Amino acid sequence: MVRASIALLPALFVAACGSARHRTARLLDQRLEASLAADVAAGTAVVQRLPDGARVTLLSPTSFPNGPLAQDDKSTDIRASVIEGLLDPRLMRVAIADTTTLPDEQRQIRVQNVETYFADFGLADTLQAPPANAAPGPAGLTISVAVYCPKYDGEAGDHSGQSEPVCE
Repeated sequence: MVRASIALLPALFVAACGSARHRTARLLDQRLEASLAADVAAGTAVVQRLPDGARVTLLSPTSFPNGPLAQDDKSTDIRASVIEGLLDPRLMRVAIADTTTLPDEQRQIRVQNVETYFADFGLADTLQAPPANAAPGPAGLTISVAVYCPKYDGEAGDHSGQSEPVCE
């Protein structure tokens, strides 16, 4: 009986890690829905829960400025609302894509604009290329956020004076 219980421990540990990831993904989804509630109500954004995170689709091509005013803080910016909804950046992996019918050059400018905005707010390390097999969603500028749960090595902290991020 004891031997069977010991044999099941790794499977239980994996299941617990998986459920922590799902709980963290649900928390991310809830935070994004709260921070983007006005934009969702106005029909300019959609928040979709994904198995490992969430996807925000900005539906209006003019949801944020492109060009010289892209980084000013004189008006409400939907990109700031997305950032406010994130959890610990060390748990986040962010991919940005534009699935609108705009010409390629304009879509690339919009994606670069959002990536620069995220980098300017200290989130450059979270950025990565969109997955090739992403599930389709509404057309727009998409910000897909995946939860990344680092493996716990048994030691407190990451030897830089900071505590390790933990999925709930």
